[in-house]
Amino acid sequence: MQPLIAVTRTNQIESIHNGFICVTDPGKNIIYSIGDSNTKVYLRSSAKPIQAVAFVNSGVMDKFNISLEELAIICSSHSGEDFHRGAVRSILSKIGLSEENLSCGVANPYNQDAINELIRKGERPSQLYNCCSGKHAGMLALCRYYSYPVEGYTEPEHPVQQLILKTIADLLECETEDITLGIDGCGIPTFMIKLCQAAYLYSLLAAGSNGTGKYNESFELIKKAMTTYPRMINGNKEFCTDLITHSGGKVIGKVGAEGIYCVAVTEKQLGICIKISDGNERGVYPVTTHILRQLGILDDRAMKELKIWASPPIKNHKGKIVGYTVPIFDIDKKDPTIRIGDKFKFKGEDLWNH
Repeated sequence: MQPLIAVTRTNQIESIHNGFICVTDPGKNIIYSIGDSNTKVYLRSSAKPIQAVAFVNSGVMDKFNISLEELAIICSSHSGEDFHRGAVRSILSKIGLSEENLSCGVANPYNQDAINELIRKGERPSQLYNCCSGKHAGMLALCRYYSYPVEGYTEPEHPVQQLILKTIADLLECETEDITLGIDGCGIPTFMIKLCQAAYLYSLLAAGSNGTGKYNESFELIKKAMTTYPRMINGNKEFCTDLITHSGGKVIGKVGAEGIYCVAVTEKQLGICIKISDGNERGVYPVTTHILRQLGILDDRAMKELKIWASPPIKNHKGKIVGYTVPIFDIDKKDPTIRIGDKFKFKGEDLWNH
C-alpha cells in the first residue's frame, strides 16, 4: 500500500489514506500500478456495468423495448431523484411487474435535495429510492425474458445470478469457482476479484465495439447508454455524472462502496481500478481525478469543472476553509515519505483562493 491521499488542517497533515491503483489495457497489460495488482477486492456497485453485459447480451432489450436511458439506470448507483425513480418504474411496467417485486430493500436517497423533498412532503422512502433499484429491475427483466422465477432472484443459486456469474467468469477467462462471492448491501451477490481483473473488465467497457471478444457489442451499447445519459448513472451534483459529463464522455466512472472506484477511459481504451484501503469514500474522488490528470486524460477545462471533487476543502462550522483532501502520489516519482503531523503546503496559489 502507498499513501494516496492526505487530509490537511491548517497546513498540517491530519490523516492519510493508503490504497491501490491499477491501470490495464484490453490485452491485460498492466500500464501503471500502485501496490500489488493481484490484491483481491469486492467490486460492490462498480460491478453494475459489468453485470449489465448479461442483460444486454440476452436480447431482453428488444423483447421489452428497453431504452438506452433505462439501460443507464440499470448500470447506476442513482441518487433517488424523480427521473431515476421514473426510469425504474418504466422498466418494471414493461415487464409486467411492480415495486413490490423488488428485493433491494428500502433505503434513503443519498441526494440531499431528494431527502429534503421527502421531509417536506412528510413521506418515507420506498425501494425505488434505493440506489440499486435500477440494477434489480434489470435482473427482474432477465427473469421474465428467460422465464426464470421472480421469487428469490437475489439468491446466489438463482438462475439469473448464475447467468451473471458465468458471464463475468467468461469475460475473465476463468472458472466461476475462481470468483469469491459476497452479499452486497442490496442483497445481490458481489464479486471479489483481483485489482488487475477489475481494471481489465473496465478496459473492455472502454474498448466497446473496438474490442475483439464476443461481448464487445454489449459493452458498446452499455458505453453508449452511460455516456448519453450520465445523470442516470449517479445524479445531479454527483461525481460519476460530473466525471462523464465534463470529460465529454472520454471517461466513464462508477463508484462502489468501501472505497472502490472503476474507470473506463474510452479514448485510450484503458481500465482503472482504485481501492482506498480503509474504505473511506472521501479519498476516492481526488485519487480518480489526479490519476486521470497525470495520465493526460483530463485537461485544464475538465479539471476546473471537477475542482470540488479534485481537492475537496475541509471547512469548519462557520464555512471557513481550514484544510483540504488532496492526492499525494505521482506516477513519475518515487513513493513519497509522508507522515501524519508533517507540514503540507500547496505549491503556488492556494487552490481555493481564500
